[in-house]
Amino acid sequence: MASWFGFLRIEADLAMTFIDAARGHSDPAKSTRSLGNARKALAEIQRSLMKPTARGLSKDEVLFLKRRCREIESALATL
Repeated sequence: MASWFGFLRIEADLAMTFIDAARGHSDPAKSTRSLGNARKALAEIQRSLMKPTARGLSKDEVLFLKRRCREIESALATL
């Protein structure tokens, strides 16, 4: 079984990129859309962490993704 780690790591990076974009938008609608995309990326990671063995994730990968989820959640909370 192939690991989803690479995909989920990219999702985490995208979530942070969307959050940064939301901070930089002067248009509230674009900011809202960016935040929605960040939340979707976070939700995908969280769903995968519910069944890590089904996604082929190792213990270290799970720990890394959980840490990234906390970072994303914190960044979302500050907006």
